[in-house]
Amino acid sequence: MLSWLKILRPLNLLQAFLAVLLTTAFLGELNQTSTLALLILSVLAINGGGNVINDIFDMDIDRVNRPERPLPAGSMTVRAAWIYTVILFAVGVLFAGLISWSTFFIAGPLSITLLVAYSVRLKREPLIGNLLVSFMLGLAFIYVGAAFNHITTTLIMAALAFGFTLIREIVKDLEDMRGDQKSGAKTLPLVWGESATVNFSIFLIVVFVILDLLPFVLGPYTTIYLWLVLVGINLPLILCAFILWKYPGKKNYSRIQLFLKLNIFVGLAALYLGRST
Repeated sequence: MLSWLKILRPLNLLQAFLAVLLTTAFLGELNQTSTLALLILSVLAINGGGNVINDIFDMDIDRVNRPERPLPAGSMTVRAAWIYTVILFAVGVLFAGLISWSTFFIAGPLSITLLVAYSVRLKREPLIGNLLVSFMLGLAFIYVGAAFNHITTTLIMAALAFGFTLIREIVKDLEDMRGDQKSGAKTLPLVWGESATVNFSIFLIVVFVILDLLPFVLGPYTTIYLWLVLVGINLPLILCAFILWKYPGKKNYSRIQLFLKLNIFVGLAALYLGRST
């Protein structure tokens, strides 16, 4: 039973759950409990399905990079994983359709199509796969906005989530170079080289720590946002950039990408607590 939960990647689902909850609170719609429940269930189901299908197509890579995952470890069969994926996607689309036509479109024809394309093909292409994953995370905020007819309000949140995730995805490719090379993937480090990809990651960090101040400079967010971003996001990102520059290597790539996965919670807190009232 643990394998059925583990393959969903609970930490990723927790991030998705908090993103939906905080975005709904940000929009002032927490009283819309039925819509919120449908949003949470649909996001968890579709994200979970995306994680399972990703593991199906990543079995060869995971045998090298993450042999403890259910499929390479043999605790779940590929057939069971496929059935699980179909059920999760169907449940997610059903719940999305109960909200509105716009959420049905985002969840079904758009999100699921992109998730399948990513797992089957695009993940192994340089930069395109990274951009797609980042876009999908940003789309989660827009999805919530669509449910409550506040899409424009969520665009800043989506943009910041996109940039932050792009950095993490590229560092993750640096971590996974060995397994990706054996599987014939053409990720950024394997096409550009490790050194050039590290430099690109540092460049993205520098750009991000400038751009994430714009919501405060332009007015929509308060000094609470500014300080949370400076201390909780930008300072750690600068430290990550220094480690990438000075001490590149698989162990540090792994630490940095895991830290970035967790640090997104600080970003969500900054967006929620720092909003103008």
